[in-house]
Amino acid sequence: MLVLMLFTVLLVAEALNNESVRSYLMERLSSSGTAAFGVRTVTYHGAYGPRNAGVIWVTDSNNQFVKTIKVWASNYRYTLRRWIASSGQNTTGAITSASLNNHQLHNVSWNGLNWQNAEMPDGTYKFNIEFTEHNATTSNMGKYKQVSFVKGPDPVDLEIPNETYFQNLSLTWTPVITNGTISGIVTDLGGSPISGAFITAGNQTDTSDLSGEYTLSLVPGLYTVICTATGFATQTLENVSVIAGQTSPLDFSLGSVSNSDLNSSPAALLLSSPYPNPTPSYSKVSFRVEPSMPYELTVFNSRGQVLQSVSGVSSGTNTMEHVWDGKDSRRQNCPSGLYYIRLRSGTEQILRKLSLIR
Repeated sequence: MLVLMLFTVLLVAEALNNESVRSYLMERLSSSGTAAFGVRTVTYHGAYGPRNAGVIWVTDSNNQFVKTIKVWASNYRYTLRRWIASSGQNTTGAITSASLNNHQLHNVSWNGLNWQNAEMPDGTYKFNIEFTEHNATTSNMGKYKQVSFVKGPDPVDLEIPNETYFQNLSLTWTPVITNGTISGIVTDLGGSPISGAFITAGNQTDTSDLSGEYTLSLVPGLYTVICTATGFATQTLENVSVIAGQTSPLDFSLGSVSNSDLNSSPAALLLSSPYPNPTPSYSKVSFRVEPSMPYELTVFNSRGQVLQSVSGVSSGTNTMEHVWDGKDSRRQNCPSGLYYIRLRSGTEQILRKLSLIR
């Protein structure tokens, strides 16, 4: 029920194009996955060193207790002062053992659930590690380290430098990505099904069957969905939401194009294949638009996110050129993957694919 409510409100936010509402809702979603944390403790030559008691636990962005992962302390558990203040010695679901005679590498994992076995929402979380080699008190504590990461739909692999008492640090988050679907029917303006239409979103394409039905399975996100069919005007829908485990209904109703329009469209609207393709950085396209017609040339990624857009009004039949430098709207390098260059003028558009290989 919660997911359905979020999905409904998210669609409303999309309709309003409210970026802040959309961001707020996405932060409330919960991505399943596993966080792996590794750390080697190093002696500080305390009273009992190298014998040590220690604990690893998870807190949220506000440092509120989430779950204890591992405790190696029995008689000396009371010396783990920070953990006690955070958790009240809650060890539900934790790995427990006696204090250790020597320091060692600790490898633990967290499944994104709290100590009550409830899924935690996406956001920033922290692995906390504390250990002591003496009878630590609130005024004379042991050693402590905290490492933050973002739990969400994107994988995390942190590079963490060694410190005096904490070495061989590593932290990864591996999300379990559950696809959502876009599904619907393609018809003409009279409601008759159109078979053989191509429906594209991201790097996925499906062809409508004899009933005009199609289905696309996609990673959660926002997409630009394009429907093309021979003899019909292309239809494009922006910012279509795909939610994990959910089906987003999306029907297309296409208007027919006359033979004269079809015959004249190649000369009126031209977009060359990108070159070079694949490319490690730059790629160029040439394009032509019918005189005095407004146009828009857009570069977007497989999730439908616009990376670059230029627009204008064609002044004549001269061929124009555009170079994409492999950067996004914030001027950051885009990762390797499949990208799209789209030329649109009036009701017509042409789409080209481009592979970026870093």
